Amino acid sequence: MVADLVSAREEEYVKFFNESQAISTRLHSLELLPGIGKKLMWEILDERKKKPFESFEDISQRIKALPDPKKLIVKRILSELEEDTRLGKGKYKLFTLPMSKRQ
Repeated sequence: MVADLVSAREEEYVKFFNESQAISTRLHSLELLPGIGKKLMWEILDERKKKPFESFEDISQRIKALPDPKKLIVKRILSELEEDTRLGKGKYKLFTLPMSKRQ
């Protein structure tokens, strides 16, 4: 179900790969995606400077270590939703709102 929603809003999530910024001097929002460390983050940043990503397929073709970017987004969304049920967990929300802000 979450995967279907991500597919339906692919443009919005690809935009995240193109426009995400540093959260602090030590942490970039890309690093909040499961499996993305410093090395992969720099590869994504370098590649998006050359040309913005156009789709999940474009990301996976240009970033060989990232064969399924949609899967990372889905995992992050599920993680954020699960953490929300554990009081006080999940300092950063990329794709969901805290329970107190949901309507």
